[in-house]
Amino acid sequence: MLCGLMGIFSLCCRSFDVAEEGREGLLRYRDLGRHAFGEFSTAIIQANQVLEDQSQIESGPFGTFVGVYDGHGGAEAARYVRENLFQHFK
Repeated sequence: MLCGLMGIFSLCCRSFDVAEEGREGLLRYRDLGRHAFGEFSTAIIQANQVLEDQSQIESGPFGTFVGVYDGHGGAEAARYVRENLFQHFK
């Protein structure tokens, strides 16, 4: 059953192109990414000098995957999850 769900999920979602992203001081942003139902943007305000948290958005015509990974295990752990978790659903 899990393999079947993963197959359906991979048909529904794909990576998107980000129109603009940047960093200003402790603010990081991504403006106007494409979504199945329009556009979206994200913003992160960094509380510490090192940003340990990670996030990702994968969107397709039938759904959206949003991942927010807390860096309590360290920045490397959150980055690893962001770079590898979604690949197992494709």
